[in-house]
Amino acid sequence: MKKLTITLLTAILVFPLFSQVEMGKTKNTIMGKGKLLALETDKMMLDNFTINLICYQYAEDQAGNNAKGTMAQVGVRATLTEIDETLAQEIVNEAYAYFIDQWKNRGVEVFSPSKEEIEATKKYSKAASKGKNANIISGGTWRNADKKTNIIYAWPEGTNIATSGSGPLAANGNFAHVVPDYKGNFFYTSFGSTVNFISFKTAKLGSTASVKTFPRLKAANSMGVQKWQKTKVGGYLGSNEADGIEDFYSERVDEEIDVLSSSMNMWNYVGDKAKYKTGALEMIKKGMDDMFADYDAVVAKENG
Repeated sequence: MKKLTITLLTAILVFPLFSQVEMGKTKNTIMGKGKLLALETDKMMLDNFTINLICYQYAEDQAGNNAKGTMAQVGVRATLTEIDETLAQEIVNEAYAYFIDQWKNRGVEVFSPSKEEIEATKKYSKAASKGKNANIISGGTWRNADKKTNIIYAWPEGTNIATSGSGPLAANGNFAHVVPDYKGNFFYTSFGSTVNFISFKTAKLGSTASVKTFPRLKAANSMGVQKWQKTKVGGYLGSNEADGIEDFYSERVDEEIDVLSSSMNMWNYVGDKAKYKTGALEMIKKGMDDMFADYDAVVAKENG
C-alpha cells in the first residue's frame, strides 16, 4: 500500500508578531427598494453580531494505485488547538466594542432589544407558538464539532440576538415599533466575521494524492446597514477579506498518514493565544475600517 510520508516537524516560533495585514477590496451592494439611507437617524437596532473561529478543516483528494484498483478518497484534517471558548468571547467582545465606537463616531447609538421586546414581535411570537425555530442568543459561545467541522461561534456579552426561521429577526421591520425615527423609518445594523487559519491545495501527482496546506490567518468580514419603512427595505452590505499573520501558533507537528486512511490528522497546530487574538482582532478591525470608509463614501454620494 502506497503511503504519503510527511517528515516529523516541530517548529518553535520565536519571531515577533508582525502587524501588517493585507486587505481585500470591499464589495458593496445597494439592496432592496429605494436607495441607501442618507444617515437620517441617531439610533440603530443591532440585528446580528457574530464571530466564527474555525478550529480545524478537512480536505479530500483521490489517491492510491488505479492500475491495482486501490483508488480511494484520502481524508486530511488540519487542527488548531488551544483556541477555546474563553478566547472566542474575548475576541467578540473587543470587536463589538470597536464596532460600537465606530458608530458613535458617526453620531449613532447602537442598542440591543430586550428579551421582552423580542418576544413581543409578530414574527418571533408566531414562530414560537408554532414550534418553529425561534431563539434569543444573549451573548456567549457555541461550538459545533464533528469529524469535518470544529467552529466556535461567539456573540458579544450584553446583547440579545434574535433569530426566527433561517436568520436574524430585525430584518423587514420586526422591531420597527421600538425605535422608529420621526419619519417612521427603522434602522438596523449587523456585522459578521469568520476567522480561518489554513487553506488547502490539492493536486494529483501520479498515483499518490498531494494535499498541501498554507497556514495563515484570514478573516472574511461583512457589514450590513439597512432601513425599513412600510415594507420597503433599502440598505448597504459590505464585505472583504483580510489576510494576517503566519506565526499565530507556537508549535506544528506533521505526521505520516496512510493515503487510504481518512481517520488520521496530518497537520496539527498549537495556537499561541496572544498572537492569535492579536492577529484575529487586527484583521476584523481593519475589515470594519475598510467597510466604514466605503460606507461613508456611499452615504456622502447619496447626500449629494
